[in-house]
Amino acid sequence: MDGKGPSQFGLHEARHEVSEPRVEDPSIEIPTRYCEHPPSARSLSAVPVSSCMVFVTRRPPLFLLLAILWTGVGPDLAVGQSPDSTIVELPEVTVEAVRGAETEASAPFAVTVRSRSPAEVSLTSSTSLDDVLRPLPGVWVNDRHHFALGERISVRGVGYRSNFGVRGVQVLYDGIPLTLPDGQAFLDVVDPAVVRQVELVRSPASVFWGNGSGGVLFLSSSGTAPPPNRIRVQGGSYGQWQGLAEGGGTVGPWTVHGYASGQRQEGYRAHSQGYRVRAGGTARRGLGPDTRLRIVAAADQQDTENPSSLTREQFNDDPSQARAAFVDVNAGKQSSQVQLGASIDHDLGGATLSGTAYGLRRALDNPLNFAFVRYTRWSGGTRFTLRRTEGRLQGGLGVDAGIQSDDRIEFTSTTPDGNPGPEVGLDQLETVLNGSAFGYARLNATDRLALTGGLRLDQMRFEADDGLTKDGDQSGTRTFSSVSPSFGLSFDAGPAQVFAQYSTAFETPTASELSNRPGGGGGFNQQVEPQFTRGFEIGARGAFPEARLRFDVALYRLEVDDLISAYEDADGRDVYDNLAANTHDGIEASLTWQATDALEVATRYTGSRFVVDESNDDSLVGNRVPGIPSRRLYLHTEFSHGGWWGRISGQGVPSYYTNNANTAEAPRYVLVNLNLGHRGIDMAGLTLKPFVTVNNVLNERYAGSVVVNAFGGRYYEPAPERSFSAGLNVEW
Repeated sequence: MDGKGPSQFGLHEARHEVSEPRVEDPSIEIPTRYCEHPPSARSLSAVPVSSCMVFVTRRPPLFLLLAILWTGVGPDLAVGQSPDSTIVELPEVTVEAVRGAETEASAPFAVTVRSRSPAEVSLTSSTSLDDVLRPLPGVWVNDRHHFALGERISVRGVGYRSNFGVRGVQVLYDGIPLTLPDGQAFLDVVDPAVVRQVELVRSPASVFWGNGSGGVLFLSSSGTAPPPNRIRVQGGSYGQWQGLAEGGGTVGPWTVHGYASGQRQEGYRAHSQGYRVRAGGTARRGLGPDTRLRIVAAADQQDTENPSSLTREQFNDDPSQARAAFVDVNAGKQSSQVQLGASIDHDLGGATLSGTAYGLRRALDNPLNFAFVRYTRWSGGTRFTLRRTEGRLQGGLGVDAGIQSDDRIEFTSTTPDGNPGPEVGLDQLETVLNGSAFGYARLNATDRLALTGGLRLDQMRFEADDGLTKDGDQSGTRTFSSVSPSFGLSFDAGPAQVFAQYSTAFETPTASELSNRPGGGGGFNQQVEPQFTRGFEIGARGAFPEARLRFDVALYRLEVDDLISAYEDADGRDVYDNLAANTHDGIEASLTWQATDALEVATRYTGSRFVVDESNDDSLVGNRVPGIPSRRLYLHTEFSHGGWWGRISGQGVPSYYTNNANTAEAPRYVLVNLNLGHRGIDMAGLTLKPFVTVNNVLNERYAGSVVVNAFGGRYYEPAPERSFSAGLNVEW
């Protein structure tokens, strides 16, 4: 074990990754992967290994190739460990993605906290959130490989319907909610190249965050240690390039961190050229011995083309082509978003009082083949919590309030040069108001057993003020309310942590979904209703210290009533309705072997069975929920040797349905990616960190994303063929 005892895997000694110490000899290895810090465990008997094997045998030749890649790197890298390795011990990690007194070790629900190592942040391309989230179990990311629509993120099947933005999953960036009061989030401001820590709550979590909380994704750009000052440039296939500047330090009483980046691509597909610029930062200071202030800002601007989706015949014939109807009107997106937030924490001695206020402005011009959509959005909110973090009884109380105002106008046509046509089809002001209160308690009944419970009350009002009254005033309102309870327990079984939970989530239609009425016109769709989810799960997190193995496994069932489903009409407009009732059953398993300080092998398995139980259309009963594969296997090996760092990763996905009728499928695929870089070459007082990336090594033809229930069978959004990129970090 090279001088590290079993306690490094222990339940009460969670660890974070920290910045690499500056060393004269770059061959000295610094361990970089003690970042998921689960508790230990005696047995893995709860993991149904046979279910994983069923998936592996679906495509033997390609998985055999992956096995050869994985086993072939081991012997030469075992010598890469160093007696000078350094482990820094930090306190248990509080899960910021929830608003109770929970740590990753003690939480009674499925949660993953992943700290990206300095090597991973600097030596991987990280141009998409898929690069950051792919190693996590339970989450499914569709990468469209163009900027117009962003990544589609689903947790345990929640959010699958989203053909743009994120639905049903609460997302926070540096502590500021990106999810709006109506339950929709746009992640344009998130720069994956600076994301250093990810927290993913895979369970329904409306007790903490209210509307649209089928899961919680918490992203942080600052991590657990000050990032280095650096300039980074990279370029690659299909005209892709990126430039990034990042730095921080102390300015008077403030500790600051900031970044700015630009990204441009020609694109693998026709009509997918685009650029985006981003900037963000945080500033922290103490206002006294017990009070801390943090200010967070982020901004994004982009201009991009949209190639849309293809039929299966077009996908098979030439996946690089664009949909002709989108090319004819120069379809795309020009958008900007600016947000600002401030939070303050005051230590009361065993309790913490916290307050946050935030606001954002977003503007969008969206030329499409059936309309030209333009809106200006203002949104903001406040939240206050009082948390007790010591003693036998812990927990918290809180209140939230939010407002969203969308000034939306839609022109009935788009000109060939991408400008709005002469006729206005919709002109309305859409307002969303939300108010809520919640409480969450944790009773440490014994030294080993903890019981938790929570309750949240939400009240929401959607209002449409129709400004186009030539066809009559179609102004209207929709009002929704919800009660969201949760109950759970966790048991410390010595070197194992076992948990069970019942939790709930509710999700209203978003403002844009309500305004997309069948047949068009102003006002709101009065037919689509909120969906409600009841979640049941059991699981365990643990480790075998002697074998240097860590694991995390969870079994769950989600019962979803009035599932919101999307379909395209003949013009290409998304329209929404409810599918009655679904059941989502699944397993999530994670196993990590830290073979040496210089070699890590990890696998993640996600298996699911999402079924339509009830529907107004009897032909759909028993069908699988589209857009989500039934299995996903992820593998990676990370290694260090002589100053070099590398990762070989692979993901296997079977075919999966793309429509409610289950008559079309996206093809199965195996995706292999390679990353290689140097931890640091000292030169003239600077540290140079070069890196190269090869994506889709096997040159698979696959759909990086699908448009669920697209009209005319246009389900497929192809991903690039084999591609290359190279870059350089200059740090000081």
